[in-house]
Amino acid sequence: MERLKSTFIPDEDPDGSERRTVASQPIIIFKPKKSKKIAGLTFVLTAANMPLSKYASTISALNAEDHVVVGFFINVFNPPRLGNHRVKAERMTQIFQELKGEFRVTQYDVVGHSVGGKIALLAVALYDEDNLIRSVVALDPVDQSPVEFTNEVSLTKTALSSSSSSNRNGGAPPQNPSNNGGDSSTSSTSNGGRSPNKNLSLESSLADITLTFTDTGYFISKKHNAREIQKNNPSVKLVMHRNSYHMVYCDDDGLLSWKSLMGRGKSADRNQTIREETLTLIKERAMRSSSSSSSTLNVSGKKATASGKKASGMMQSTVGKARRKVSNGVKELKGMGDEAQKKGRQVAAMSRVMG
Repeated sequence: MERLKSTFIPDEDPDGSERRTVASQPIIIFKPKKSKKIAGLTFVLTAANMPLSKYASTISALNAEDHVVVGFFINVFNPPRLGNHRVKAERMTQIFQELKGEFRVTQYDVVGHSVGGKIALLAVALYDEDNLIRSVVALDPVDQSPVEFTNEVSLTKTALSSSSSSNRNGGAPPQNPSNNGGDSSTSSTSNGGRSPNKNLSLESSLADITLTFTDTGYFISKKHNAREIQKNNPSVKLVMHRNSYHMVYCDDDGLLSWKSLMGRGKSADRNQTIREETLTLIKERAMRSSSSSSSTLNVSGKKATASGKKASGMMQSTVGKARRKVSNGVKELKGMGDEAQKKGRQVAAMSRVMG
């Protein structure tokens, strides 16, 4: 029973973490232990019903980069059953709105695994109108139950939102997809209220989006994996993690876990290499996002300095020109005086000769 609990039920909180309920969602906040200044905020969204303790190395890597980590346990069995993924995606954006002032951040990053990766992508596609999501690392995202990004026919986010809103409102004008608590699945259609064969798009997002892809895992359709999501969104980056397995990103699988259903990969060495590559990727995104704000300030400062130097240079140039003109005028007057004196001496000499 203890091993079962350690797999599917969240363990005791690590030192320094804090449990809260924000926007009706239980979360765990992990703060950097030694940092006096917060460099960023990152959400970690788990695979379906996997405890946050399985992502301890990911959380530690982010804390090491001075990021506050908001742990989001994805319980897919919680109501509402329809629109569950969208509700969680919108809820994440609401949590950020409540936390941003406390940690003095203006944007945030997301690391999501499996369905957590899909939820991160939903947040980008549907609920990030203000471009507050800076980066997403979606670890082997699964676009199923329902399909949102990998139907056969592509459609833009705006068109899909209009279509689904029109269906919900009986032909009324379309509304913002974030209405109704993010659950846009109130229609009685077989696809959870979504029109079939229509996809959400990530192409208009300003976020830096990276997907990883493993080539094993039962219950993951080849038609709805990370590679298929990327095919429909070519601006998104794809990192291939072949010869591994879907749960490779978790630290400890326990006795009974999704690992038993997702394969084991080709070798322990290969799995370890992928874990290390993934942590490096996550840390690089954190460092990049951490430096973006200061870079913006630095760039602005450089522009201001350059403008100041340019203005100063223009002033110096103007003064220099004026000085040169005065100097030239003085020289010209002196030359005229010398010429007059010369002519005067010549006239005096002629007068003496004639006299």
